Amino acid sequence: MQGDGGRALRCGLAAVGLLSALSAAGTLFLLGQWRELSAALRELEAARPQGADSILRPLLGPTAPGAATPGAARHKRSHRGAGARGHVRAENDELLMMMTYSMVPVRVMVDLCNSTKGICLTGPPGSPGPPGLDGLPGYNGSDGIPGIPGPKGEPGVNGRRGKIGPKGDPGEKGEKGDPGELGSPGKDGMPGGKGSRGAKGDKGDANNDVISDGAKGEPGPPGPPGPQGPPGPPGKRKAKSQVQENMYSSKCTGETCAIPNDDTLVEKAHEKTNGYHQKKAECIIKSIGSPTEMGKIQQTFGTWMREPANRSDERIWLTMHFSGNFIKEYENANALLNDSYRIINLPGIFYGCGHVIYNNCLYYQKGGTSIIVKFELNTASFRTLTIGNALHDGRHYLFSNSKTYFNVAVDEKGLWIIYASSIDENIIVAHIDEETFSVVQHINTTYPKSKAGNAFIACGALYVTDTKDMRVTFAFDLLREKQIDASFDLRSAQSVLAMLSYSLRDRDLYTWENGYLMQYPVHFDS
Repeated sequence: MQGDGGRALRCGLAAVGLLSALSAAGTLFLLGQWRELSAALRELEAARPQGADSILRPLLGPTAPGAATPGAARHKRSHRGAGARGHVRAENDELLMMMTYSMVPVRVMVDLCNSTKGICLTGPPGSPGPPGLDGLPGYNGSDGIPGIPGPKGEPGVNGRRGKIGPKGDPGEKGEKGDPGELGSPGKDGMPGGKGSRGAKGDKGDANNDVISDGAKGEPGPPGPPGPQGPPGPPGKRKAKSQVQENMYSSKCTGETCAIPNDDTLVEKAHEKTNGYHQKKAECIIKSIGSPTEMGKIQQTFGTWMREPANRSDERIWLTMHFSGNFIKEYENANALLNDSYRIINLPGIFYGCGHVIYNNCLYYQKGGTSIIVKFELNTASFRTLTIGNALHDGRHYLFSNSKTYFNVAVDEKGLWIIYASSIDENIIVAHIDEETFSVVQHINTTYPKSKAGNAFIACGALYVTDTKDMRVTFAFDLLREKQIDASFDLRSAQSVLAMLSYSLRDRDLYTWENGYLMQYPVHFDS
């Protein structure tokens, strides 16, 4: 390794020495040339007479047609000829052009041109050369003085919403606001569990305001033989038939003739003429015929009504569901089938399925209250009537199957309102004066609402169905305030019976059964 390093060093020194020798030789050559040129110029200067400039210029000018100008001739370059001696060659017989690329001091060339007095002529400036290479970047300067702030710019676009900040301190409690409007009733909740049995109450006093006839009991066992009577007069003996007095024409079983509050009834096993006359036969319903379907609505609960006081009025009104704030009015039965209707908004929320149309007025319960509203369809005006001591909220329904607290009815005897007493939960019927919209009389049927599925009024008599709405099991004469003997099958289907109403218009029953609008013919005794 040391031998190779020494050999390279010697080679480097030898190259440097050779270059130094070549440079020195070139310098000596240039000095020799400069001396020769200087001598030649001095001889020319000495030999040139006065006005030699005019002679010298043609000699320095172009020598042939089409030759370049003196300035251009100085820029013309030629390749080194093989016959040129050194860097000087003959351009022609009279002029010489020096061609050299050797380094000459600037002072020497300046002295040479000054001594020639015009021989070294300056030509016109040449065209600009190409731009040089970019220099190195300079050093960063210091920051200048800040300028004057510019005018305020337009507001920019809102940025993205930031993250939610920490919860602030609670503010001061505000004042209590006004109570809001009554909302629509919510859905029925799940039935609660059976409560514990309450303490036995005190025995009440007998109430003889309304005395109902008791149901016929089962025949009792034969009694013991009585004492022998006195001998009769001689003659033909006849068997004396025993006549059993019967208040009713049919045998009652089960719930059909069940009468509540038995401890308040007066036993009348052998009632004779007492001022009470049996209701006219033509006003007691004997049976119900096969129904006719009027339409189908996609609602489990609802009411459909027609005007009973005007048979020429073919309009049909519908309420959807058991709660709402409007009714639908159809022009006729065809419009009902085509679902072509107009909306009539009500001044409040109705509740239940016990509404009725009478003399162009809609009667309905105002939701959450014991108020009955009389709404005039043409003028949209309304009146209200409050029913006291009536169950009207808390799901303490008059008829649970139809979610109804009040059932308004119209028959041959006028306008009625069926409701449940908040005192003993018995079914009460209020007779209403239509013109004054006031209660004429409250009639207590003493029949508990817990045994009723639905009810309707026809010809002054209340008819109540069983809890499954399959059969009429109780009837009550509202005019004479007496129970009457009437029981018959209503229908065979077990669907939800949301509405049951007697129509004075055609003496039929209107029902809403799981969305089906049905019409039943009524057969009275004749």
